[in-house]
Amino acid sequence: MQFSIDYSLLTQAREKLAEHKKIYWLLGGSGSGKSTISQALSAEYDIPIYDMDAHIYGTYHERFTDEKHPVNKAWANAENGMAWLLDMLWDAFNNFHQAALPEYLGLFMEDLEAINPNDSLLIDGGVWHPHLVAQVISPARIVCLVNEQSSREVWEQNPERYAMREMFDYFPEPDTSWQKFLEFDEKIIKTIIQEAQENNIPLYARGRLESVELSTLHVAQLLGLVKEE
Repeated sequence: MQFSIDYSLLTQAREKLAEHKKIYWLLGGSGSGKSTISQALSAEYDIPIYDMDAHIYGTYHERFTDEKHPVNKAWANAENGMAWLLDMLWDAFNNFHQAALPEYLGLFMEDLEAINPNDSLLIDGGVWHPHLVAQVISPARIVCLVNEQSSREVWEQNPERYAMREMFDYFPEPDTSWQKFLEFDEKIIKTIIQEAQENNIPLYARGRLESVELSTLHVAQLLGLVKEE
């Protein structure tokens, strides 16, 4: 299975985002603190949050069309979207997510029509291919958060994430599928870090004992929201 990346959507997104100089994006793997830091930045600097994950798994589904979003439409039409993805080999899984990203950006551009170009906006996660994000927004306005925990620790030792593991109980081979999910999640994290480094996107590793306030300050400095002292 091979999915095509619609580079015209990347071009359109780059042209549109050139009008918006105050859009910032936090990337990172599961459990890296994207939502926590996004909420803290929003409160401290009065910046609205655009929760990309919420749109991808929510409102965007209602807007996918065969013509404009063939990659995501194939995913949305699957009886079990997660099982459909995990049935792939890593290369196809990775290819799907690269091809899906421009389609998300196309929908984001539609939403951006209602936002004043001079207003600030913070995008919380949603995608994990920094090299494509860096084609539409300056790397200086992107920060990649790095988690010190392994995927297994994130998903199996955090009660707030137990629901994900329980979902796999309904798969034909729950244990096998869960192990593949963890394997892919580890590869996702490595991909994010590697692509961020290759595209001059700042990495920030939050220590396990570091306060949210301190992490927020460091990320704000990296984004240029506040000057370093």
